[in-house]
Amino acid sequence: MKKFLAILLSAILCLSLAVPAMADAWKSGDTVTFVVPAKAGGGSDLYTRYLTQALSEVCPGTNFIVTNYETGEVGMETLKNAKADGLTLGVAHGGAIIQWFTAMTNVNIKDDLQVVGVCNLGGPQAIIAGPNAPYHNYAELAEYLKANPGQVLIGCSLGGTTQMIFTSFVNAIAGDANLATYVQCASEADKLTNVASGSIDIANCSIPNALSYEADGRLTILGTIGPKVSTLPAMSELLGQELPAQYASGPEQGVESATWDSCYYILAPKGMTDEQYTAINEAIMKACGVQSFIEGNNAMATFVSPLNWAESKAAMENEWSFLDNLVGELGLKVR
Repeated sequence: MKKFLAILLSAILCLSLAVPAMADAWKSGDTVTFVVPAKAGGGSDLYTRYLTQALSEVCPGTNFIVTNYETGEVGMETLKNAKADGLTLGVAHGGAIIQWFTAMTNVNIKDDLQVVGVCNLGGPQAIIAGPNAPYHNYAELAEYLKANPGQVLIGCSLGGTTQMIFTSFVNAIAGDANLATYVQCASEADKLTNVASGSIDIANCSIPNALSYEADGRLTILGTIGPKVSTLPAMSELLGQELPAQYASGPEQGVESATWDSCYYILAPKGMTDEQYTAINEAIMKACGVQSFIEGNNAMATFVSPLNWAESKAAMENEWSFLDNLVGELGLKVR
């Protein structure tokens, strides 16, 4: 018996030596820079700051700083060319994928960088119309589009993410994205002002702004579009208040494909080991469970869902494939 126990103990010891424990992402005293290819105050910047604050709690002794680049291309190139040591990371969303396909950037976030985690799944946006709009939901809007082709003006960022969202949306509800006319109107403030005044017919905005403008009688809410998890109960829980029925999502209005899944990805330079990438991912997943991070995302009506490294890579592949097809269908694909 003693001989058997000695052999068993020796085997366990050998196994523990052969399979070392996963190392921490960073050591005490390290400074990790998060590159944000956008100016301070925007969504990418705020999500990154919520994340770095949470990382400071789960990785005590490591310093996290955020560096903004108002020229997005400079930020992406900086991240791509950074040393592959885990001390430089970045944040980007599906807009970076669209920019690659339309040749607005020279950085391919799928091949030039390595996704190591997901910050959040994005959040729902309200689809808004003017206070006297002749439609009040997606079915009525679809009928109006079909009866009046080209007459509905949709404000969006031409060639950018919001145009992709709306072309996908119009195609989903009415069967033809060309039934609407898309005009340049990028900022949320401009969308709210122009829809309320009747200069444009349709736009998108945050749910908190939609609630405020609707309460003043300045908007008609047609519904919401966002990740597939964006049901009325889920959105109400996220916002901490019960949303009225007019904020129903596409699937809740009978249009299953009227959704928009777009993650905020945490990216790293190529060249590190799988163990390093996994360790960084594990730190990110822990940070996503910190209350301050959850509260920050809730304030921006954004769904948090920690994904492991394999799940994060799969999310990137799925979004890449979806946008590849969508940009191509719109005739905007250059690459």
